[in-house]
Amino acid sequence: MNAPSIDVCYLDIARAAASTVGRVLHNSSEFKGAGFMISNRLFLTNNHVIYNSAMATACLVEFNYELDVTGCPTAVTRFALAPNEFFVSNPREDLDFTIVAIGNRVSGKGELSDFGYCPLKKANEEHSLSEFVNVIHHPYGNFKQIVLSARLAAHTDEVLHYYANTRSGSSGSPVLNAQFELIGIHHYRRPTRTAMTLDGRPGPRDANEGIRISAIVKRINSEKNNLNEKQRALIDTALNCPFRHPV
Repeated sequence: MNAPSIDVCYLDIARAAASTVGRVLHNSSEFKGAGFMISNRLFLTNNHVIYNSAMATACLVEFNYELDVTGCPTAVTRFALAPNEFFVSNPREDLDFTIVAIGNRVSGKGELSDFGYCPLKKANEEHSLSEFVNVIHHPYGNFKQIVLSARLAAHTDEVLHYYANTRSGSSGSPVLNAQFELIGIHHYRRPTRTAMTLDGRPGPRDANEGIRISAIVKRINSEKNNLNEKQRALIDTALNCPFRHPV
């Protein structure tokens, strides 16, 4: 079978998705996991990476921790978090997510707008178990890497199971479909819940597990009336993006 031919803009979309991903550092140096922008102000990661607003206050997000085409580290930019402006979290035993506002720049020359965001739009291929997924992560806290074409093996309404070469520190990474549309957030290297395969059998026990973005969006929508007006405006910006691909 011949390999498909695709438009070269696919590479630009992949690069845009990668730019949204940052490392979470506690007390400026302790690596906790990854996360990614979901709007021009909001950052999404796991609850087990940032579990409360007090911890968020002590954390930074570092963008551009990666290598350039010559193999040299690129210049990073760090931002403080602003949980006083927005902080919503869900326990690791449930949907395991934290959404927090990005605050002031701490170091580096990048503007927050330079890094873009992954929209929380429902992806066209989100439910297809014949699809492949991509994971952009910081395994062991190392320079940013990408897992390409990981096979999606099983799912439920809340989780995705896929085969990907993730490592400790990959928690909070975006899980994207083949078109680099956001479909999940990675949280464990092994399943914690039973998911079903295409033929209706329980999924494999050696796959990775991510939380579905559609489940997170549904939960946010059911609870956002508990937020104040400014907080609702921030989350509505993330929920109502007109684009599907990374911006």
